Amino acid sequence: MLDWVESLRSLFTNEIDCYKRLLELEGKKRASIHSADGKTLESLVKDSYHIMVEASELERIRMKTIEDVYEKEKFTKDESSITLTSFLNQMDRESNFKLKTFALELKKVVADLKDAIITNEKLLRTRKEFLQTTVDSLQELSREKVYTSHKQPTRRGQGQKGAIILNATA
Repeated sequence: MLDWVESLRSLFTNEIDCYKRLLELEGKKRASIHSADGKTLESLVKDSYHIMVEASELERIRMKTIEDVYEKEKFTKDESSITLTSFLNQMDRESNFKLKTFALELKKVVADLKDAIITNEKLLRTRKEFLQTTVDSLQELSREKVYTSHKQPTRRGQGQKGAIILNATA
């Protein structure tokens, strides 16, 4: 087996591991969003950042290795930038077979990670909108005039608090 195939296989394995760890963290982020645990969410975001830096470096090394293989094996470049699919299509059958399963797994994990990130962003946006609506309602009620037994209008907050009932299950 060619040494670059083994090198790429190792890079794929490490990269897949990084993205799986990121996917696991996204699941934990979702749980902390649901439980409104900001401290845990902040910690998870920091951990995610460090793993993303690691994954980015692995991807850079993988693409550099692929470029080196293009030069060494004299593969033809059809496009200005090299894609994983075009690279796999130019390999011999045995090398392609050995790397294709890793490439497909990498693509699947990255797609799952993308979906998880989008879901978490929507959850955060929804939580933020819910909290903003609650704050806006409280501010509106605090400006409302209320009549007391002395027949003088006073503003809420000057001794009287308005009750707000929110649908917390929404």
